[in-house]
Amino acid sequence: MTRRPVLGGILGTAALALTLLPAAPASAHGGDGGDEVGDLPTNTREASVAESGEGVAMSHVANLQYTPSGTAQNGSDVEFLKIGRSEYALAGTLREGLQIIDITHPDSPSVAAVYDCDISQGDIQVWRHGDRVLASYTADGTFGEAGAASRCGRDLELDPTASGTVIVDLTTPTQPQTVSYLHVPRGSHNMTVHPSGDYLYNSNSDLVTSTAPAITIYDISQPEMPRKVQDYPIPFVPLSLGSESHDITFNADGTRAYSAALSQTLVLDTTDPEKPEQVAQILDPAINVAHQADPVTLTREDGSEREVLVVTDERAGAAASAECPGGGLHLYDITGQKERSPEKIGTWFIPAVQPQDGATCTSHVLRVYPEQEMLTIAWYAQGVRVLDISGLADVEGSPASVGIGDGVGMREVGSYVLPDSDTWSFKTNRIAADGSFYGYGNDLVRGFDVYRFDGAGLSVPPLEPTDLAPGPARRGGRNLAGVAIVAPALLAAAAVRRRRRAS
Repeated sequence: MTRRPVLGGILGTAALALTLLPAAPASAHGGDGGDEVGDLPTNTREASVAESGEGVAMSHVANLQYTPSGTAQNGSDVEFLKIGRSEYALAGTLREGLQIIDITHPDSPSVAAVYDCDISQGDIQVWRHGDRVLASYTADGTFGEAGAASRCGRDLELDPTASGTVIVDLTTPTQPQTVSYLHVPRGSHNMTVHPSGDYLYNSNSDLVTSTAPAITIYDISQPEMPRKVQDYPIPFVPLSLGSESHDITFNADGTRAYSAALSQTLVLDTTDPEKPEQVAQILDPAINVAHQADPVTLTREDGSEREVLVVTDERAGAAASAECPGGGLHLYDITGQKERSPEKIGTWFIPAVQPQDGATCTSHVLRVYPEQEMLTIAWYAQGVRVLDISGLADVEGSPASVGIGDGVGMREVGSYVLPDSDTWSFKTNRIAADGSFYGYGNDLVRGFDVYRFDGAGLSVPPLEPTDLAPGPARRGGRNLAGVAIVAPALLAAAAVRRRRRAS
């Protein structure tokens, strides 16, 4: 049974949040050298990580450390790669390199290789280019002495002032090879590969010091020789932490991009990836820091389709928290003509209304699985969460749902919180027909965690990872291959073809 916070509890939390939010949050992103204050761990650990915590329909399976020092492990983003019968999690880190983890047997993960690239942020994208599998790995801020001295810096002959994105060949995952480097003077907080596999959109996430915000577009159709296309200007909105793009998601056919840009959220027409055009701008004072914006298409009871945009609020840029639930999920109807003037239909927060001892409590990296009508999300010190989003297709917004959150067609069906959780991202690469799956959390304090969600009585279409191993049948089809490999990272944009009612 899903617990819901009482109305008064949420109102009290909202009031407390207004009281406790710092007027000028500490710099969360874009710090020189990549050590962004808001991206550093806020929770604490003992000599070893905690082995058990509190869960609902979930259990903790395994933990893997990146360094043996017993200190914070600095895990960030996570993506997946399947080559033949082998499955891998690609775990980014702050200054610990790209960890390539064998998850073929999820209950016993092991490090298959480490791409030595001592840079901070470690956002990851993966795509197929002809007969190669490529990945991008980001440096937000400069490489610094350590980054320049690590393998990627040496291979590319970079100096400590370098910043931007490294492209890596993972065709043989156990032997990663440096391919090239995209010089981004303002850094790569996040980057997103267009479904064609030919373009990369960079989000620098600079703070209020930036008065000319822009999304930098690169042509990566020739991976060894990436070419800058343009700095696409976006509106300057001197609110919250700034106006720059923090993260971008494309829809499945690449005709739309959704940019969560700190004080605003943008819908862009990317039919021509080199020349995007703004379709809509969302200015929502209820969102402190627009962190991620993912679309999902759902089928209503009457058979028509509804498109919903899910925007996460990384409140105060992940500064230390005095209470929970922190920033939540904000939902907008962007169906048809509403795309140009999105209609807010509600908000959702984790059912944890409580004081917090300084460890960060707010929403962070999510993934939507539209065919399964599910969502996974990391919530820093409040661990990992699984949501049933099937009700979003037909829910109608009300003053309560829009203003303070009363479920809006979403319900939490699984969660797990460890005493030292500080989880950055939580995703899965496969889901069984009963809704169960192994989920993978990348944690600033703990490193790599494996969880098991029992399915909570759901009945869903299974999700299977795509075998990305290049082969004769795939060679020569760059654009099609690009769509195939990026598809796991674009699940939020695919159309749902069936409805599920949770029991």
